[in-house]
Amino acid sequence: MEQWNNVELTNMSKKSYTLNHAYDAAEKLNKENTAKSSNGNGASADDSSAADDDLLKPGSDVRPKVEPEDVESLLRRLYGITISEVKEIIAYDDRNFFLKEDSNVKNPLIVTHCPHGYVLKILNSLDSKKEDFVDAQNQMLLYLAKHSVKCPRPVANATGKFYSVERLNGNSNVVRLLEFIPGEIFHQVPATKHLLYRSGEYLARLDRALKNFTHQAYETHKTLWMLQSVPELRQFLYVVKDQELRLICDEVIDAFEAKILSQLPTMEHQIIHGDFNEQNIVVEQAPNQTEYTIKGVIDFGDTSKSPLIFEIGIALTYMILQANDLANGGIFLSGYTSLNPIENSERALLKYCVAARLVQSLVMGLYTHTLHPTNEYLLVTQEKGWKLLQKLWRESFGDVDELWATTGHQYLTQSNK
Repeated sequence: MEQWNNVELTNMSKKSYTLNHAYDAAEKLNKENTAKSSNGNGASADDSSAADDDLLKPGSDVRPKVEPEDVESLLRRLYGITISEVKEIIAYDDRNFFLKEDSNVKNPLIVTHCPHGYVLKILNSLDSKKEDFVDAQNQMLLYLAKHSVKCPRPVANATGKFYSVERLNGNSNVVRLLEFIPGEIFHQVPATKHLLYRSGEYLARLDRALKNFTHQAYETHKTLWMLQSVPELRQFLYVVKDQELRLICDEVIDAFEAKILSQLPTMEHQIIHGDFNEQNIVVEQAPNQTEYTIKGVIDFGDTSKSPLIFEIGIALTYMILQANDLANGGIFLSGYTSLNPIENSERALLKYCVAARLVQSLVMGLYTHTLHPTNEYLLVTQEKGWKLLQKLWRESFGDVDELWATTGHQYLTQSNK
């Protein structure tokens, strides 16, 4: 297993070309793309909007079926890129490939070349049905770049569009190309109190930037990974073989419905990142410094229009897991609320959101692993996750609000952040 910037990669191929390849320019490529793909302008088919409400069903395997030769041919045809290196990045149910252009070959279709490389994203077959949502993600990334948020910029293909839908081994999959952000990934560096605090600050800035972003696709977009979909987890609980753990899952889902989902109409909604976790945060170390800070954020595939408290609860879950300390979640919250305060009434709901996200991640990780047992990335939260869920739900639930408040206050008064 190779590594790139401390992200585990599966080496697929390394090629070098010393001669320029002749391309038939945009006209030929446009004809090919028109025949083989959609126009990348957002969903226009009558059945596309109906697919937006589709959720993953038990027994579904939506992961793209892609061979190494598919990647190279896609890059040639869609972007005019001859590659010197391509490697697969471990992902959940999409297929992502890091690639670098061959410096010996001219790629006239790429107007602005990214010196750090690119990521080719091939979406799973379920999300590929939601072209308007793909367009929404691209528009969001362009919007955030203008608001000084470091995130992957989409690259236009030969037709000038930011995505296309391709037939790959019998399935239709959305294909996109994004600029690669160099740096280290959060989960590969120590989860210090300083980094937890800075993570909270960064997410608050991201949410403030997103507050004024809108796209029609988010008005109807639904996925199983939104916290609003937690009740849907009941149909997947059969994968949890331990009866005690399954009972906790049932209790959490019931409580989340009663305490949180019943209050949805009264909550503040906006578009959120929805998956601010240790795998999606790029960090960097300043010269002559021992601490890390946040450089950027990646993976906007779980963005949604949701209660803002869900954004905080989801991120809080992963910060606690990474710190391996329930109490230190209060430090992350202090960083967030220093820039984006939340009401005490909503703050009291966070523990339900954390418990629900843990159940969501643990159950769906187990389920998807039954489909792809060699993908260990799917089990990344299992060991620590079940322990944290039991501790939170059985031992600390009544006291966790005070624990987070106290820990956050102590950090603010005993350090210079």
